[in-house]
Amino acid sequence: MAPIIASLTNFANIALRSRVRDDDVIDQLNHWATVGLLFALAMGAGAKQYVGDPIHCWVPAQYTKKHFQQYSDSYCWVFPMYNIPFDEPIPFAPDDRWYNDIGYYRWVFIVFLLQAFLFKFPHMVWQQLKNYSGVNVSKIVGMALDTSMLTQEKRDEKMGHIAHFIDRWLVTYSQYRYNALTNFRDKFSRVMFCFGKRSGTYLNGLYMFVKLLYLANVIGQFFLLSAFLDINFWMFGIKAMETMAKKGNWQDHYTFPRVGMCDYKIRQLQNLQTFSVQCVLSINLFLEKMYLIFWFWLVMLLVFNSVNLLHWLLRALVPHTGENFLSKYLTLLNINTKNETKIFKRFVSNYLRTDGVFMMRIVAGNIGDMLTLDLVSQLWKMYKQHHGLKDSEDVNQNLGPNGKPASPTAPEVEDNDDDLPPKKFD
Repeated sequence: MAPIIASLTNFANIALRSRVRDDDVIDQLNHWATVGLLFALAMGAGAKQYVGDPIHCWVPAQYTKKHFQQYSDSYCWVFPMYNIPFDEPIPFAPDDRWYNDIGYYRWVFIVFLLQAFLFKFPHMVWQQLKNYSGVNVSKIVGMALDTSMLTQEKRDEKMGHIAHFIDRWLVTYSQYRYNALTNFRDKFSRVMFCFGKRSGTYLNGLYMFVKLLYLANVIGQFFLLSAFLDINFWMFGIKAMETMAKKGNWQDHYTFPRVGMCDYKIRQLQNLQTFSVQCVLSINLFLEKMYLIFWFWLVMLLVFNSVNLLHWLLRALVPHTGENFLSKYLTLLNINTKNETKIFKRFVSNYLRTDGVFMMRIVAGNIGDMLTLDLVSQLWKMYKQHHGLKDSEDVNQNLGPNGKPASPTAPEVEDNDDDLPPKKFD
């Protein structure tokens, strides 16, 4: 699985190198590659329906003029059709003929577009709700990516600006007070991302929710197509492979019949004549292969989405995963003393927190480890300078109640502080 995901990542990086991404390759497979595939299938089905000749009916002998043929084709395309195998007689009662309605093909174009929207919807949720975290993840990635061609001096300067912006975001959306309500909200935010803005779990929780939507959408696609085609779409590809293994080829004449029956009435003065004609549905020859390809694609997405969601959940729920992710930068940042190592752990857990580590993962996935190291280095220096942590200081300083980091409030002022400007009196 890992080599396959690595190959897909490399392919996505080549195909999307001009875009700034704030999600991973599995998300791209859902809202970019799958949407493109469905649009291609929709265009193929639509071209056959609205440009080509989707249906051609065998008309009675008395239909000697061309417009009779056109009327028959148009009527049977619009009104319901049914499938009766050639080795079975056509039931006399009209109501007994509709046990196998095959009129779904008229709506294939619309359903493909609906499926494309469903695959795009989780990405739309992510794009709309992520900005409520107070930081533009795509902007951060884009700004960091722009530094790749700069000199080291200019890169450090720009990385310093990016680090300052991230620092302001982390401080602004940190917890300012701790009580029973905030402690409960911190714990509840691990389940509901909407409560995690000040707990540092909003972005990560929202991302987990979006990935859950991707997985739910893939599962829902199987049920949607089962209802639309009136088959068990879960077993569609398995039965096709079994048939191909036994017979060497596969054609589903029951679900995708090449010939359908159509009934219509013609009024002649006071008489009504009923005609039953058979029509060739050449479009089903293509739909059969389209849905088989899409079945394999859905199975692939189901596996990838499940593994990917589990992978991100383990990152979010297992303790110290953030420290493990950033531990490769310890040596490169010259953090080798015991005291600095403890400060670094507090830097990850109390300063960056879950959302900060999540952003570093997104940045690293887009710009690489070298530029990420520069950004982490700037944040590390800023953390020690601006938050009162020196190399020789004890890590237990600057802690608030319950072991939480102290609120980034203004410095304490003594009453007799001579450095303050004199008060003005009216």
